[in-house]
Amino acid sequence: MDLATTPENDLTNAERDILHDVGFADETTRAGTSVLADHRMRMALSNDPDVVILPLAEALKSYDFVQGLMFGLVDPEENDHIRLVAEHMHDPLGHFIWVRPGARVRLPVQSFTLMETPQARQFTHDITLIDEGAEVEMVSGSGVPADLRKGRHISIGETYLRKGARCSSVTIEHWGPEMEVYSYGYSQLDATATSSATAIMMSPVRHHSSRSVSTLGAGASAVSQAIVFAPEGTERVLVSETRLAATGAKSKDVTRMVSAGGTIVNEALLIGDAAGSEGFLGCDGLKLKESGEIRAVPSLRALAEGSQLSHEASVGMIDSEKLSYLVASGMAEDAARDLIVQGFLALNDEQIPETLRRRVTEMVAEAKSGGM
Repeated sequence: MDLATTPENDLTNAERDILHDVGFADETTRAGTSVLADHRMRMALSNDPDVVILPLAEALKSYDFVQGLMFGLVDPEENDHIRLVAEHMHDPLGHFIWVRPGARVRLPVQSFTLMETPQARQFTHDITLIDEGAEVEMVSGSGVPADLRKGRHISIGETYLRKGARCSSVTIEHWGPEMEVYSYGYSQLDATATSSATAIMMSPVRHHSSRSVSTLGAGASAVSQAIVFAPEGTERVLVSETRLAATGAKSKDVTRMVSAGGTIVNEALLIGDAAGSEGFLGCDGLKLKESGEIRAVPSLRALAEGSQLSHEASVGMIDSEKLSYLVASGMAEDAARDLIVQGFLALNDEQIPETLRRRVTEMVAEAKSGGM
């Protein structure tokens, strides 16, 4: 079913503006698009025969194998939040994205969640399958209207990369300043699959708890980076676990955190479970104010001889020598601080699309000034 063709599902200009801020592009320029707003799929559209996008409820009826993917990577009883989402599975809310075997998808696939009703509760479950040998670029995001402040969002995402699949992805989140958000992401990379992921979490949010678990098979490779910002009144708790489960599995996970008075806790665990596996954890924090807190806890667990694991972690204030140098060269102090923050966040990284780099820069400036 092509949900984009029905007038009642057309996105309004206001909704498109919200989504543009988190990476949305006109659906005609994308291989596929899904948009979930409040409790309804508003768009599930594919422009590529190798890309299937359906509401999860419809995918469960259309493809028998989807039943095996759902809760295939996480126990529905794992904790209270996941149990709560599972209890709503009589009418599952979320998308199913399938890139068929061997596909070389030329344009990005995009998926978004929009929460428009204040004080609402939104529970979602998304399943993504990149099939054997397929290649795709994905953009996803979450957004709310500027006047939405309170609400609760719980999401589960299960992502499967089959043998030899390749996926690069960017995710950007923008929630309301008094919202509670709990997100759970699980991924499985089969042999020789490759993943490159960037997550951008910039907006104020009262509490955001994120847990991600990844398992890499033989020769699989995963590179991930997260850019995390916490202005005054924001608390973010990030917990991740990466398991290098077979020979030749490799991972690199880097988190860059900036506190402007908020709290960020980052607990990352890297497990080397096979000989010949390699992994690196990087956790770097920058504080812009005396208030707030950044806590980085990288952990390594080598369970097999020959597994090579390493980590680096640092937390500090803005380098006063760098700041003085820039000010002495004629730059205003605020502009100098912004430049240092942008350099710390590595916004020139080519993994971040140009349009999102500009938006992240704007969000940092807005958050520092209290404008978000």
